[in-house]
Amino acid sequence: MKFEEFRKKSSFSREEILSFISGRLLEDAPPGLPALPAALLAPFHEVTSISWDAASGTGRIEAVRRNRLDEWFYPCHFQGDPVMPGCWGVDAAWQCLRFFAAWRGLSGCGKTMGMENVSFFGQIRPYDDNIVYAVDVVSVETSDGETMLTGKASVSVDGALVYTIGSLSVATAFWTDDAPTKPATALPVKDAPIRKLRYDEFSARTMFNHAEIIALSQGALIDAPGLEVGLLPSALMLEVGTIERIAFDEATGEGRISASRGNGPLEWFYPMTPGVKPAVLSIDAVWQLMGLFLTWRQNPGTGRALGFERVEVFGDILPGDRDIRYEVAIVRYSRMPNGDAFVRADAKVRADGRLILACTNLNVGCHKNIRYEDYPFPSEMATGGKLKVRSTAAA
Repeated sequence: MKFEEFRKKSSFSREEILSFISGRLLEDAPPGLPALPAALLAPFHEVTSISWDAASGTGRIEAVRRNRLDEWFYPCHFQGDPVMPGCWGVDAAWQCLRFFAAWRGLSGCGKTMGMENVSFFGQIRPYDDNIVYAVDVVSVETSDGETMLTGKASVSVDGALVYTIGSLSVATAFWTDDAPTKPATALPVKDAPIRKLRYDEFSARTMFNHAEIIALSQGALIDAPGLEVGLLPSALMLEVGTIERIAFDEATGEGRISASRGNGPLEWFYPMTPGVKPAVLSIDAVWQLMGLFLTWRQNPGTGRALGFERVEVFGDILPGDRDIRYEVAIVRYSRMPNGDAFVRADAKVRADGRLILACTNLNVGCHKNIRYEDYPFPSEMATGGKLKVRSTAAA
């Protein structure tokens, strides 16, 4: 279709979204029009409504993802407890804003800027049906030749609200890192033959090599019979390579995690994005490290990301980058009388020394008896919405 026809449409079918993703929908697309990720990273299947009110300078977009039992991420997030990664709900909201920018003809306005006041109230499971992303565009600002779209968003599954996002933005240019610093060089963690660790041995360690991280993602590193040990994602969703340092000060209630992973042009996501790593994977990496921290502190149960106060994005991780570093500052850790545990942290992510994003007040919880262990068989735990506790589990 012609671009003018594209701009007049108020909804887009599955076929039209797929055609837009592949670059075949528009005959005369303006150069630099924001695009959507492809294949495994396609964020939604339909845009059910999209509108713009010129008088108020505001708009709205609603998009739907048709969930499937065999989505690629369920077997690896997590093994023995499949749940849609919260980062993909965050990313879909950003992608809705990008598609809105394309619909408005805002070329170049596809850079992920930031997000604030993100709260997760529930989860999305394999037997859920429809995931709805709703983004209200509250402003379109232009200054010195740059444009930024800002909105607020919600994510629902089968009518149940699961995430809210207070503010999110895309723009034609990133924020500026006003105080660039070169991070301290971390000592490499050498790979070596590994063995299973008793839980007390695991919690006494201050670093973990890559083989141990892999073993942890497979549920094979910690020897703790009868305990529900926390999980890391596996395969494509594992964002942790090695942990150079993990520490906690009982007196102050604060801690620190220094971790890293390699990067290169053959990473699985680069063919599906315009040559950049999705920013949400870096956010998810920090959540993964925080969940690992709760396991390291010997909290039985399963981790869940709960949201964050703010994320600011300063650049992209590119195929030519080699070293991604995560610096996580634990600012609060607590354990509840019922056994649930929570951790709050700030973090920075760098690629080859460049600051990529900064996170403020990320939150992760650890809960017992919430796993959907009988996937792919239907059960009381097979659908999401509000967090469920297995009714037949022992207290």
